[in-house]
Amino acid sequence: MAQLTGSALEVIEENITAGTEYGLKMQELLFGGQSIPEELITKMILKKIESPEVVHFGYVLSGFPSLSEEYMTISEQIEKIRNLKLKPNFLINIKCPDYDLCQRLSGQRQHPDAGQIYQKNQWDPEILDKRKKKKDQHKGEDEEEEEEEEQEEEDEAAADTIMLSDILPHLVQRPEDFLENSEARVNLYKDTMLHPLEDMMAEHDSQYLIELDGNKHPNELFSSVIARLQSMGLRNGALISRLQNPEEELSEGMETDELFRTLSSLKIIAPRYRWCRSRWGRACPVALKEGNIVMGLPDLAVSFLGKMYLFSSQEALRAFMLNPRPYLLPPMPLPPCKVLVFGPPLSGKTTLCNWIANKYKGKVLDMDKLIQPCMEKAKEKIIEQARIAAIDVAITKVKNKLEVEKMLKEQAAIDAQETGSYKETDEYEESETTMPEEERSVEDQSRVTRSDTSKEKTDNSSEQEGESSVDTKDTTEDTSTSKTDGEGTTEEQNEDTSRNTSESEVTADHPEVQALLEEAVKIAAQSPIMLPAEVYAEVLEEAITELTKKNKDRFPGAPEKGGWVLDNYPITSEHWLALSEKGLLPNTVVCLKNIEKNGIFLLRRLYLTNKDEINSKILERLTDEALKKLKEEEETRRELQEVLKLKEENQQPVESAEDKYEKSGDKPPLETEVIPQVQPDHTTGVVEAKPEPEIMLPEFPEDGFPDVPEMEPFKEKIKLFMHNWQILEPGINDSSLIQIADLEIAGQTPETLLNQIVLVMEKPFKYYGWEISAEDLDEEADDLQAEGEADEELEEEEQEENDEEDEDKINEKKRHMGDTKHFCPVSLKENFVLFPGIAEHGAIYREKFYYFSSPESREKFLENPEEYVAHKEPLQAPPLRVCLLGTHGAGKTICGRWLADKLGIFHIQFEEHLQEMIMPKTQKRVGLEFDEEPEEDQIDMETLFQELGNTSQTNTETESESAHENENNKDKEMKEVVLTDEEEIIKANIVENEALTPEVLDKIVPEWWTKEPIRSTGFILDGFPRTFEEAQYLSERGLCPDVAVFIQVEESDISDRLLPPRLEKWRDRQNKKMENKKKLKDMKEKIKEEKVAKRRAELLAEQAKKKREAAAYREVEEASDEEDEDEEEDIEMILEEEFPKEEEVDEEEEEEEADAAERMKNEITEKYETDSNNLQTVQEELERLLISQITINGGRKPHIVRYQLYSKLKHLVENRESIFEKCYPISLPLARKMLVLSYKHPSSFGQWDPIKLSEGDVIMPFQNQLTPSLPVIHRQYIYFFSSKENKEKFMKNPIKFIRQPKPKPPVPVKIAIVGPPKSGKTTVAKKFASVYGLMRLSMGDAIRIVLNNQSESELALMLKWHLQKGLTAPDELAVQALEVALMDHVCSTAGVVIDGYPVTTKQVNILEAMRIIPVKIFELQVDAKELFRRALIDKESTDSPPYPIHDSSQILAIQNSCYKKQIDAIRTYYEKEHQNWCVVDAFRSKWWIWNKIFEEVQVIIKKIQTYLETIREGKAASIADLCITPQELQSRLGEFGQYCPVSIAEKGELVDCSVTSSLQFAAEFRGHYYKMASQEELNRFLNAPELYVPPLAPHPLPSPDMLPKKLTMAEVKALFPKKAEMQGYCPVTYLDGKQRYEALVPGTIEYSVEYRDKLYIFESEEKLHKFMRLPEKYWNQKLPHKLPPIKEPVLLTALPLTGYLEQGIATALIKAMNEVGCLKPKFPFLSVKKTALLFVACHLKAYNPRSSEYVRKKYKRKLEQFIDHCDLIPYLGTKMTRKYKEPQNRPIDFDHKLRMFLSLKDVDPTSG
Repeated sequence: MAQLTGSALEVIEENITAGTEYGLKMQELLFGGQSIPEELITKMILKKIESPEVVHFGYVLSGFPSLSEEYMTISEQIEKIRNLKLKPNFLINIKCPDYDLCQRLSGQRQHPDAGQIYQKNQWDPEILDKRKKKKDQHKGEDEEEEEEEEQEEEDEAAADTIMLSDILPHLVQRPEDFLENSEARVNLYKDTMLHPLEDMMAEHDSQYLIELDGNKHPNELFSSVIARLQSMGLRNGALISRLQNPEEELSEGMETDELFRTLSSLKIIAPRYRWCRSRWGRACPVALKEGNIVMGLPDLAVSFLGKMYLFSSQEALRAFMLNPRPYLLPPMPLPPCKVLVFGPPLSGKTTLCNWIANKYKGKVLDMDKLIQPCMEKAKEKIIEQARIAAIDVAITKVKNKLEVEKMLKEQAAIDAQETGSYKETDEYEESETTMPEEERSVEDQSRVTRSDTSKEKTDNSSEQEGESSVDTKDTTEDTSTSKTDGEGTTEEQNEDTSRNTSESEVTADHPEVQALLEEAVKIAAQSPIMLPAEVYAEVLEEAITELTKKNKDRFPGAPEKGGWVLDNYPITSEHWLALSEKGLLPNTVVCLKNIEKNGIFLLRRLYLTNKDEINSKILERLTDEALKKLKEEEETRRELQEVLKLKEENQQPVESAEDKYEKSGDKPPLETEVIPQVQPDHTTGVVEAKPEPEIMLPEFPEDGFPDVPEMEPFKEKIKLFMHNWQILEPGINDSSLIQIADLEIAGQTPETLLNQIVLVMEKPFKYYGWEISAEDLDEEADDLQAEGEADEELEEEEQEENDEEDEDKINEKKRHMGDTKHFCPVSLKENFVLFPGIAEHGAIYREKFYYFSSPESREKFLENPEEYVAHKEPLQAPPLRVCLLGTHGAGKTICGRWLADKLGIFHIQFEEHLQEMIMPKTQKRVGLEFDEEPEEDQIDMETLFQELGNTSQTNTETESESAHENENNKDKEMKEVVLTDEEEIIKANIVENEALTPEVLDKIVPEWWTKEPIRSTGFILDGFPRTFEEAQYLSERGLCPDVAVFIQVEESDISDRLLPPRLEKWRDRQNKKMENKKKLKDMKEKIKEEKVAKRRAELLAEQAKKKREAAAYREVEEASDEEDEDEEEDIEMILEEEFPKEEEVDEEEEEEEADAAERMKNEITEKYETDSNNLQTVQEELERLLISQITINGGRKPHIVRYQLYSKLKHLVENRESIFEKCYPISLPLARKMLVLSYKHPSSFGQWDPIKLSEGDVIMPFQNQLTPSLPVIHRQYIYFFSSKENKEKFMKNPIKFIRQPKPKPPVPVKIAIVGPPKSGKTTVAKKFASVYGLMRLSMGDAIRIVLNNQSESELALMLKWHLQKGLTAPDELAVQALEVALMDHVCSTAGVVIDGYPVTTKQVNILEAMRIIPVKIFELQVDAKELFRRALIDKESTDSPPYPIHDSSQILAIQNSCYKKQIDAIRTYYEKEHQNWCVVDAFRSKWWIWNKIFEEVQVIIKKIQTYLETIREGKAASIADLCITPQELQSRLGEFGQYCPVSIAEKGELVDCSVTSSLQFAAEFRGHYYKMASQEELNRFLNAPELYVPPLAPHPLPSPDMLPKKLTMAEVKALFPKKAEMQGYCPVTYLDGKQRYEALVPGTIEYSVEYRDKLYIFESEEKLHKFMRLPEKYWNQKLPHKLPPIKEPVLLTALPLTGYLEQGIATALIKAMNEVGCLKPKFPFLSVKKTALLFVACHLKAYNPRSSEYVRKKYKRKLEQFIDHCDLIPYLGTKMTRKYKEPQNRPIDFDHKLRMFLSLKDVDPTSG
C-alpha cells in the first residue's frame, strides 16, 4: 500500500525541484507574478500518473476533479479519470455536514509570511484553554503519568504558548474562508460536482467504495482506510532498503561469498531471517536489463522482497528504486546473448550459432559476410594500385622487349651473312631454347617476390608485387614474340622490322602493354587480402549498432543490447584486443574441439565432406605410383628380353657359368636371379607383360578415416586452430565476466551442445549451493543466541513441549530445511526412496539446508540443484513403506495383514516369501515347524509290509502297498530335485537360521522398492530385517522404510500364545502314535494267524499223505482214531514251537505331557531371547540410520493392538502429501514486520484462518488481546490462525489446507436483532461482538459516540439541546447518529449488530430513507410469562448494575405491549420488501439461539460472497435474499421485464413472473435483473446467461401493446360495451380440442384477458395461463357456422321421472350399487335380494348430500351395524366345526357372535 500522492501542490513542487520542462515553465510564470494555468496542472498530474514510479507504487489522487472548469468541465475531468490507463481501484468519499464544513473553513487562519494554514483548534485561545483545563483535570485524577506523556504535554504546552504569543497576532483570514464565501463554495460543490461524483460512485463496485466521517480526526480517518484496505486483502507496497554498513566500508575486491554474508546480516528482519541471495548474484539488474553484464558495487546494495541486489551506478540504483518491476519480472534474469563461437572447419559452429540464436531470439552475425564489402573495397584498391604501378613498368618492358628483338634480329642477320642461312637458323633456335630457362628463372623469382610481398600489409608491398608480376609477364611475352619471329619467313621479318621501328614509341594502349596489365590485375586479384583487426571490429560495431535498434522487438521484455551470435571471427590475439578496445567483448565464448581419440571424429567429418576430392587425389597418387611402377617393370622386361636373347645365343656359356657359381657357392648376378621368374614365349620369342594391377582405395575403420598424405592439410588446419586457441584462451580468462564453454563435439548432437552452452550462459543467473561450512554454523549459532534473547516469552511457552527434547533437536527443528525436509533429495529423485540424510553431509541451497545420504549424493546435488528441488508443485512423496518387526509369536502377520487391507497397500511376509521361492521344488514347506517327527511304529509297519511281500491278498495289504508306492514315488521325486546355490542358502536360512548373503538379498528385497506395482503402492514388510546384517544391508543399498514398527511382547505373552497350539499338536501326534501301535499289534496278530493257518494246512497235508501211505497197513479202526488224536496234538505242538507267543517288550517310556510342555516352553523362551537380541541390534542400526521407530505393546488384545498400530501410522497416510513440508511459527509483531518489509508475502487467505475456512466458516476471525492471531511461515507465505489447535493442525498437513478454494471476498456482517425486553437481544449481540469483533450498536451507543467524539458538530449540538431539556432524542436525529456510527472502520470491515432497533414503523421508514438495511433481522419471540421470569432472575442476581434501571414488571408490561403493537407491521414490511426477516424461538437456551442465528448469518454471508464473486467474474448470479427492494428491482429490470427470458428463448412462451414478489428465481447479469419461472430455468440462465439476453437471445420481448393483460371482473365490466371475442367461447379449449364442435365451451367472466385491444374469456384459470403464455397461438381463431344452442337453466322438478332420477340420484345410486356389488352382504335369516335392497337404501340415506349432518351420521351408524350383522354368517361359517368343542377351546368372541346371530331371528333390520 505504498502509494504516491497526486495533489496539485505536490506535483508542482516536484516538477520545480526536478527542473523539468513543466517546472521551468511554472517558475517563469511564478516569477512573472502569474498564476499557473489549469491546463498545465492537469497535464502534470496525468503525466505523473503514467510515470514508472506510479506504475509500481500506485497513487492517491486528490483535488481532481477540480471545481475550476477553466480547462476542462467537471464531466470531462470525471471522464478523464474513467479512461485512465491505471484506473482507481478504490474511491474514498469523505462525508461532512454542511454546517460543520462551513464552520471548519471559516475557522481557518493563515500566516502571511510562512503561508501555513492553522485550524481553529490550533489558534483559538478558548479552545486551547479548555484543552489545558481538561488535561489538568485528567492529571489530577491520575497523578501517575509516564515520562513520555509528560514530555508530550510539555511540548504541546510550549507550542500553545508560542502560538498565543508569536503566531496568533500575525494570523489573517483569507477571503475565501469567510463564512458566506465558504457556504457559497459548499453550495457550488453540491450543485456542480456532487451529482456527477455520486453517479461515478454508483457505477463503482460498492466493495471498493470507502465512506468516511469527515468530522473525525485525520489520524482516525487514516486508520479507518488502512483497516479497510487490509480487510480487502490489499498487500503492502514492497519497500526498497539500502544495505550499508556505517562502521566499515565494503571493498569491491571482496569475494562474492564473503560479500553476501556481510550484506545478509545488515538490517536483518530477525534472527535466522537474513536477506537472501537473488538469481542476479552480483550482477546489476538494471545493466542486465539493458543487455550488459556489469558487476554491482557493494556500497550500492539494496534489499527488496527479501533478496539482495547490487547496482553498478547511482543512476541504476535510482532507476531501480523508481520502479523495480521491469528489471525483475520475467524473462529477467536472462543472459544478453553475446556469444562468440570458435571452432575448426566443419566442427558445426555455424549450425550451433543458428541454434543459439533461435533459442534466444537473436541473430547470427557471420563475420565473413559482414567483412565482404570491406574485402571488396580493399581488393579494388589493391587492383587499382597494381594497375597504376604496372602501366609504366609494362611500357618499359615492352620497349625493352622490342629493343631485344631488334638487336637479336640484327645479330641474326650479321651471323647469317657470316656462316650462312642454315647455321644462322640453328643459332637462332639455340637462342630461343635458352630463353625459356631465363623465363623460368624470372618467373620463379617473381613468385618468390609475390610470396614475400603477400605477407606485408602496406601499399608499397602491393606495388612491388604488381611490378614483379609485370616483369614476369613481360619476359614471357618477349620470349613468345621471339619465337614467332624466328619461325616466320623473310617477308614477315621485314614487316616486323618495320613494325618495331614504328613502335619505338610504346603507349598504355599498346596491346602488349594491355596484356601485361591484365595479367598484373589478375595476379593482384588472386593475392590474399589481410585487413587490420581494427577494421573487423569497426564492421562488427556497425552491425551490432544496427541490430540494437530492432532488439526490443525480439520478444516482450527483451534487452536493448545483445541478441547476437558471432560466427567465423578470426581467432587471433590482435582481433580479440580490437574487440576489447571497442567494448564489444562477448559474454560467452564457445570453443568446439575434438580431442578424443586424436580428433578422429572431426577428421572423419572432414573426409566425408571432401570425400570426392580426397579420393580423386588418392587415386591420382596411386595411379602415378602404379604407372611409375609399370614403367619400371617395362624397363625391366626390356632388359630381360635382351638377356633372354643373349641366353639363347649363348646357352652353353650360361650353363657353365651357372655350374661355376654353384660350385663356388657364390650367388649369381641379379639378372640371373630374376630370369627364372619370367616365362618366355617360345612362339614369339618375347616375354609376356603382366596385366595392370587394379587400383583400390585404402581401407579404413567404419568410424575412422583413411590415414593418407592427402589428409595432412586438414590436420594442419586443426593444429593451427588449436595453436591459436591456446594462445587466445589465457587472454579470455583474464576477464571474469566472460564465460567459456569448452565443448567436445565427439558423440554430441546440436541439441546436447546447445543445452551445455545454455547451462554455461545461464550459470551466473542461477542459484548455487555449497557445503555447510563453519561460517554457516557460526551464523546459525549467533541466530540461536539472538533468538533466545529476543523470544524469551515464546520459549517459555514452548518449554513444556520441549522438556524431554535435548537442545540439538530443538535447534534442528528451528533450522530452515529444503524441499525434501531431512530426507536425501538425490535418493528421492533417483530411487524414489525416503533416505534420512545426515547433517554432516549437508549443503545449503537458496538459504535452506539439505541433508544427504553420502558425500557422493551431495556432489550430485551441488552440480545441478534444480534437478532435485521442487518447482511449481511440491515433490511427490513415495508411498508408505513400513517394516513390521517383533519376536516370533508377537502377532506381526495378523496385524500386518489387517493394516495392509486397511491402508490399501501390499503385505509382504518375508519368511513366507522365502518359503514360496523354494516350494516349487520342495513341494512343501521346510523348517522345524513343518517337519513331522518320524514314528517308530510306522517304520515297524513298513518293515512288516516288506516282509509280507505278496503272501497276503487282504485289503489291508493292498492299501498298504498303494500307500507305500506313493511314498516311494514322493521320495524319488525329492531325491531327484536339485536346489540351486541360492535356494540352498534360503533353505539353510529357514531351517538352520544361517544368514542370507547380500547376493541373495539383492534378488529378493530391492524389487519391493523399485518394481511396480509395489513401488507406487507401498507395502508393509513383515519380519524384515531380522538381524543386524540385514539391517546393514538396507543401509548399504539405500532401501529405507518410512518407519519401523516394533511390536513388543513379554515372554509370558509369547508362551501363552504359542504353547497351547503346540501342546495340542503334541497331543494329536501322541494319539496318532497310539493308534499306529494298536494297528501294528493287530496286524501282527493277523499275520501270525495267517502264517499259523498256512502252516497247519501244510502239516495237515503232510499228515494226510502219510495216512494214505499207511492206509494199507491199518488193522483196527479204533487204533486209527487214537492215532488221529495224537497227530492233532503233535500239529499243535509243532505250531507252538514254530510260532511261540511273543513276549511283551517293555516299551520306552513315553514323554509325559508336563515334560513336553516344559520342553516346548524352554524352546519358546530360547527363541524369544534370540529374537529379542537380534531386534535390539536391528533397532540400534535403524536408529543410526535415523529411521523413525514406533513401539507398540503387543501384549493386549488383537483389536486393541491393531487400533494402536493404525493410530500411530494414520498421520503418515493422511499427511502424506505434506511429508516434505515444514512450517515455522513466529510472533505476531515479527509477522507484521515481515509483511511491511515484504520479506515474506501474505498468503492468498489473507487474515482468514485456513482451518476455519475448511470447516465452512465465512466470517473473518476477530483478533484482539484475548484471541491473538497466531502466524506461521510456510515457504514464502505467512498464514494466520485463530487458535493453537488450528495452527498445529495446519503444520501437520499444510498442503491439504492450501489446496482448498481460496476465501471469497470478505463481507461485513450487518444484522439487527429485535425482540421484547429480556428476550436475549443484548446477549446475542455481545456474543457476536466478542467472537467475531462486530460492533454492537444500540441507539444509545450511537448517540453516545456522537456526543463524545464529535461534541462540536451540528448533530451533537441538536442532540444535546433535546437531552438537556429532558426530551428523548427524535428518531430522525437518532438515525443520523446511527449513520455516523456505522461509518466506523469496524462496521465497514467486520460488521455491526444493531441491538433492539427498529421497533416502530416510523423508525423503519427513516432507516429506509437513509438506505440503512440490515442483511438479516432476527426477531426473538418469547411469551410474557418467560419475560417476567427472566426479569425476576435478573433482579436477584448479583451482577446487576449499581444504578437503578427500569425493569419493574409494570414497565416491562408496557414495553412488551408497545412492542407487540408495532412488530407485526414491521415484520410484514421487511418480509415483503427485503425478505430478510427471521423469527427465532427465544424460549430455548442461549446456546441454541446463538447457533441458530449464527447458521442463518453464515448462509446469508455465503450468498452475498458468492454473488459478489460471480458478478466480479462477469457471470450471472442469483439475487435471492439480498434485500433488493421492489423499487430497485423495477429500476434495474432487463430487456424482458418480469417475463422469463429462458421460457421465451427455448419455448417461445410468455411466462409472467410478476405474479409473485419473491426473488427466489431472480438473477443479475450485466447490471440488470431477470426473473425466471422456476429453479430449472434459473439454473439454465446461470449456466449460460449470454444465450438468453440480447444480442444472442433468439426471441425479443414483444412490445407492451402486444403483451396479454389479465383483467379483473371490474375491469371487464368497465370495458362495456366491448364484447368478448369468439362470442365468449374459450379459445384455448377450442384450439386444444382440435376445433371440434364439442370443444366450443363458453368461458367465465372472472377469467378474462385483454390482448391486442381484444377481450378473451376462458373456461378456467389453467386455460387463461395457457393463453397468457402463448397468445399468438390462440388469439386469431374463427368460429364455425354451427354453434351450440344457447343454454338456459331448466328446473330439476320439471324433468320427467327418468330425467329427474338421472340428474338427481344417478351418482349416489351408482356408488351404492358398486358398494353392494363389492361387499355382497347377506343378513341373517333374510334373503339376498332383501338384504341388497336394505343396504342400498341405507347407503343412499347415509350419503345424501341434501340431508343434514345429523341424519347422515345416523344412517352411517345404521349402515355400519347392518354390515356387522352381515359379517356374522361368514365368521360363524369359518369358526364352527362338526365336532363339539369345549368352551375353553373356542375363539374368545365365538359365543358372543353366535348369540347375536340367533337373536336376529324374526328381527326387522329397519327398526330402531
